[in-house]
Amino acid sequence: VNTLSQNKDGGLAFFKIESSHSEAVIETLSSGIELDRIKPVMEMYCRALAGAEVKLSPTDALVEKNIGWVSNESPTTEGSTVFVPTLVDRYGTKEENYAWFKVVSTHQVAHLEFGSFIFEFERPSGLFENLRLDLEARRIETLRENQNNGPAFGEDVADSDSPGNELSESHTGLERAWLTDMQRFFDLFEDRKLSLDIFTVVEDGRLDARVKNEYPGIKSSYTQVQSDSHENRPDIKELPAREAMVEFMVRLSLQQYEGVLAPSKYNKEASQVAQIARRVLVPDATVEDTAEATLRIYAIISAIPNEEIPPDDWSDMDFDEEDDEDYVDPEDMENLLQQIGMGMEMELRPEGEEEYESIQEVEYRGDFKPELAQLMTELRMQQQDEMGQAQGEPLTQEQLQELLENSAELDLQATQGEIQESSGMFADNIMKEAGANMPQSPDDSQGPFVHVDEEGGELEPPEPETFVYDEWDFRAEDYKPRWCVVRQKMMQEGEPAYFGATLNEYSTLVTRIRRQFEMMVPEMFRKERKLIDGEDIDIDDVIENMVDIKTGSSPDEKFYWRRNKVQRDVAVAFLLDTSASTAEAIDEGKNKQDDWDAPDDPVEYMVWLRTRRGEQMRRSYKRIIDMEKESMVLLINALEAIGDTYGIYGFSGYGRENVEFYTIKDLHENFSEKVKRRIDRIAPLHATRMGPAIRHATYKLDNTDARTKILFLISDGRPQDRGYSREGVEKEYAVHDTKKALDEAKMQGINSFCLTVDKNGHDYLKTMCSDMGYEILDDINDLPERLLVLYRRLTM
Repeated sequence: VNTLSQNKDGGLAFFKIESSHSEAVIETLSSGIELDRIKPVMEMYCRALAGAEVKLSPTDALVEKNIGWVSNESPTTEGSTVFVPTLVDRYGTKEENYAWFKVVSTHQVAHLEFGSFIFEFERPSGLFENLRLDLEARRIETLRENQNNGPAFGEDVADSDSPGNELSESHTGLERAWLTDMQRFFDLFEDRKLSLDIFTVVEDGRLDARVKNEYPGIKSSYTQVQSDSHENRPDIKELPAREAMVEFMVRLSLQQYEGVLAPSKYNKEASQVAQIARRVLVPDATVEDTAEATLRIYAIISAIPNEEIPPDDWSDMDFDEEDDEDYVDPEDMENLLQQIGMGMEMELRPEGEEEYESIQEVEYRGDFKPELAQLMTELRMQQQDEMGQAQGEPLTQEQLQELLENSAELDLQATQGEIQESSGMFADNIMKEAGANMPQSPDDSQGPFVHVDEEGGELEPPEPETFVYDEWDFRAEDYKPRWCVVRQKMMQEGEPAYFGATLNEYSTLVTRIRRQFEMMVPEMFRKERKLIDGEDIDIDDVIENMVDIKTGSSPDEKFYWRRNKVQRDVAVAFLLDTSASTAEAIDEGKNKQDDWDAPDDPVEYMVWLRTRRGEQMRRSYKRIIDMEKESMVLLINALEAIGDTYGIYGFSGYGRENVEFYTIKDLHENFSEKVKRRIDRIAPLHATRMGPAIRHATYKLDNTDARTKILFLISDGRPQDRGYSREGVEKEYAVHDTKKALDEAKMQGINSFCLTVDKNGHDYLKTMCSDMGYEILDDINDLPERLLVLYRRLTM
């Protein structure tokens, strides 16, 4: 009111909440905490905890993606980003709400920091005897006996000649390489919903204990939030027995050790469950320990009928941490395995027993979806898996849809048709979110490629960030119009540590090269003579003037000089060959022959590619691609010293409709942590259709303002691709199209240079590069240093 009386406009703005002053007053009076106001601080806090880049986003942003998360209020993570509510207003003070916000964020980061999503099915537990593989083998064998009349119990399950082995393959995964370890684990259970709930409670308990042990500064707030969570729990006496046992676990995980209600008739089972669950509360427990605990608890709880318990048939149970005995597996492990196996195989619900319903989530722990989170992570990694680790067929959308339909993490309760429609929608959205571009069914499982007849017609850009280019046909002496589609993609990010590790490995060379590049700076100044004024007198001109005076001639008044800065104006695009052949070991690369033998059929090509990559699965050596990556690290370090404009791009693809052009650092992009991370993810991919990639790099350079423009191509061999470079005429077709692309660049004022490690390169480089520069590197180990020397020479 005082503001209004003094300034009408200011007062009106205040009451309309259109001034910073009014917002500040409301913020002071409000007890709630808004994410937008604390996001920078909380993101910094989350990064500090995780020791890695962690983003913080509102939960509704995840819900909008429609990939399986449906709550706008439940905090969660999908494996890379922490999602939290936009507003927290649970308590009467800002301090309490901020503390709750901090606990919520800490718990979600704990999933990332302490490995909830890096579960490996075959990695052993440190706290329990490992039962997973044995149970999987028994379950597969049982299924084989029941469905295929396969071998009797005790025969070798893994015998590839045994009838019914197909079932073994199908049970353990649609394709072993594409099945996440989480999905493989939950496949052990008949009731996935029950197993997921047990796993969630045990894992959340492990994380809470680990957080309070690792970060004592938050322990007080954490304990308070856990205590407050009891108030929002359902009445356990209203739950049927099996659900009550899971709720009993929740109470224990929230540190309620006295007066915990449990059905009296199942007190023994409750004690066993408590012993198992509390065993993973030690600091060195892992997610694999959680998995083994889940197996044992599931065996106990699944054997309890989900029946109503009379109100007077409940008892309080107390647990003294000091007196509580550790859980010990029975000496007769066979009985334990049979007990667990019986729990796994319970299919029919006894008459009168209620269907199991998932328990209410603990609010500060949020929505935990381990299967989806691990699936999302692996789909992202699949796009540019450095070693091409897929050993089976590529995961199709149909297979992904089937996985989602089996998951307990998605609510697909509807008719069969509606379920398929919903899971199909989720599958579409998940692949888009993960950056995957997969085939729609097993019948066209060509990986991320869409087959187009090489003898077909013109193409159109199918989506944003795609470009269509002509291709030169030297036989017809004319262009094939709109013949190739270049798909521009951002290179995904890896770890930033690779960049620093490479600099350390080449520390001596780094120091020497950087010094040489820094010496280029003084060379940018040129001495300009015969000026009316300047920095100093030019002694040579003064002598000439004295001679003129002596001889009676008029002296020249311009006898000063100064150094004028000559502006260094250079833009360079580095184009890296990231074809499958760059996965070859360096020693093999030295003797690399022109052995492109990829089949034309896209499906056969994917099999060929996996075989070729599979040979490189476990390496203790460097590959051609590794030397390219290291060269880029050293080059960036040197270029940042002189300020030249530079871009780094990778290219690969398969067929004229799938030329992949990866941006590692764009020409107009500043060097950053993201660039470091992208370099780590450079990996061997597919084939080498050079012409379209050169044309697209030329397009980028042509749209860059610089006096000197250079295209630097780094390759390990001749251009090769389906319908582009087979033996005979097509082999020359690829060379001539590449030559034409380089000629086009030259006509636009761009100088090109090709550096190759192919010793047979003279055969085609003389034609391909013609009057342009090229060099064949005898020893690829010289690539980092030679690249820097060539760059210095080309840009001076």
